[in-house]
Amino acid sequence: MKNYDVFGIGNALVDIQAQVSDALIQEIGSPKGIMNLVDSDFQANLLTKIEEIDLHTVGGGSAANTMVGLANLGGPAMYAGKVGDDLFGSFYAQDMAKAGVHYKIPYGNEATGTCVVLITPDAQRTFFTHLGISTKLKPEDIDEESIKQSQWVYIEGYLWDADGPKAASRKAMEVAKKNGVQVAYSFSDPFCVKRARKDFLHFTQEYVDLVFCNEEEAFAFAETDNHAESIRYITDLNAGVVLTAGTDGSHFCYKGNEGKAPCFTVKAVDSTGAGDLYAAGVLYGLTHGHDIQKACRLGAFCASKVVATMGARLKEKIDVSDQRFQK
Repeated sequence: MKNYDVFGIGNALVDIQAQVSDALIQEIGSPKGIMNLVDSDFQANLLTKIEEIDLHTVGGGSAANTMVGLANLGGPAMYAGKVGDDLFGSFYAQDMAKAGVHYKIPYGNEATGTCVVLITPDAQRTFFTHLGISTKLKPEDIDEESIKQSQWVYIEGYLWDADGPKAASRKAMEVAKKNGVQVAYSFSDPFCVKRARKDFLHFTQEYVDLVFCNEEEAFAFAETDNHAESIRYITDLNAGVVLTAGTDGSHFCYKGNEGKAPCFTVKAVDSTGAGDLYAAGVLYGLTHGHDIQKACRLGAFCASKVVATMGARLKEKIDVSDQRFQK
């Protein structure tokens, strides 16, 4: 019997969320709906621009959101992500513990990373991320015994922007493969894929059992704009894939099962965390005996819940016996 359903690894960031106008996004000069890596000066200036707006602060990071979602569903989760020995770092560790996620990475001596999430009236979110000490995650921070005691390892693609997290990711995948633990990898962002496509190709073929991606990420990886072709490209690397396509639902191909799962229609107020909670639902389903189609329906159900509220956290636990995702 394993201690954890999933061992997640990602950039540990404190999310600072604000509802803003399209005009502010235009003033900043960023395309809507993408993740921007910024330095400490840019982040300080941005925080000044939104200081009069009501802010919502929560422990975050993509894989961390997925682990919190998994815990919300009732699945035991472990998370590895580096924070500093500062107020944000203490807040982060306490916040993860409060959410029910096991977390025991030692503090570092640099500032904790932050992610400012600007949410426009159309529910699109634009990220401005100062990674801080999260880029100093290193192989020694990865607890091998916790991986061995997990059914899956889940890694976010954002880690591929710094050498330490890259090495930590490789170690986690190697330990998992040696010990019969399955590996799930989130492509995270089309720009991550484009920056490191060669590496993504290598480890997808070498280690990954299941890829999580959206349309843009899949198309960037497979260098095509066709769903079927991108899915086949990934499965030809001997990995399964779940590809989300917004209101068109999701496409999957995993262990010989191929098909499509619908989305759940809701009034979206904030798309932050939709992909993260989708992954949480799928991983919970797969670690609790569901086939891939039913797991994808649970993922879509979780995503529909989180987009109907502000932030990347669900306000109430998901009832995994709910018949709406089991049809």
